[in-house]
Amino acid sequence: MKYYPVGLDIKNKKCVVIGGGDVAERKALKLLDYGADVCVVSPALTPHLKQLAGEDRIRHIHADYQADHLAGAFLVIGATDRPDVNEQISQDARARSILINIVDDPPECDFILPALLERGDLVIAILTGGNSPSLAKKLRLELEPQFGPEYETFLRIMGAVRQKVLAKGLPFEENKEIFEAIVNSDMLKLIKYKRWDVIKSYLKRTTGEDIEVGV
Repeated sequence: MKYYPVGLDIKNKKCVVIGGGDVAERKALKLLDYGADVCVVSPALTPHLKQLAGEDRIRHIHADYQADHLAGAFLVIGATDRPDVNEQISQDARARSILINIVDDPPECDFILPALLERGDLVIAILTGGNSPSLAKKLRLELEPQFGPEYETFLRIMGAVRQKVLAKGLPFEENKEIFEAIVNSDMLKLIKYKRWDVIKSYLKRTTGEDIEVGV
């Protein structure tokens, strides 16, 4: 199986997690991180999931899985410890054209979840085609030291740069030249060492605009 890598916008979309154990908790938390409307279906929940339900951060359906629990879902994650139930979840989701992931069972999935290295808006996803999640985790751990918190700050600044530069109405090639100059500059190193005055001066020279660096 060769998977098509894609970034999904799940903000405010109904995402259903079937199961209430530790694995289901991890899946639910990651969905929350990306703004999903999370519904967990399970007779029992981990203490953390119970807390989230009590705070109305997730919806909880206290029941064994039924097909009608998928109504209105954008995507579904099956995380029960029963293969027969997980298989039924997959069949029901596919019959309704709902994206489905069954934990640790690629043949029953429409999508698989990568190992993620996250630094704010920078997200590096590592996929192994479902063949070795352990290798994906190993690679993530090896990459982490190469991408410090300065990348999060850099992308926040680049967002402000992009807005101001595009608002000038310059030709595409001029915009591209500005963006690539900044990306290929010493900005990341300057951010790492908190050289904010130097950064603001450089951005002014490069873009012709005063850019707020947020410090």
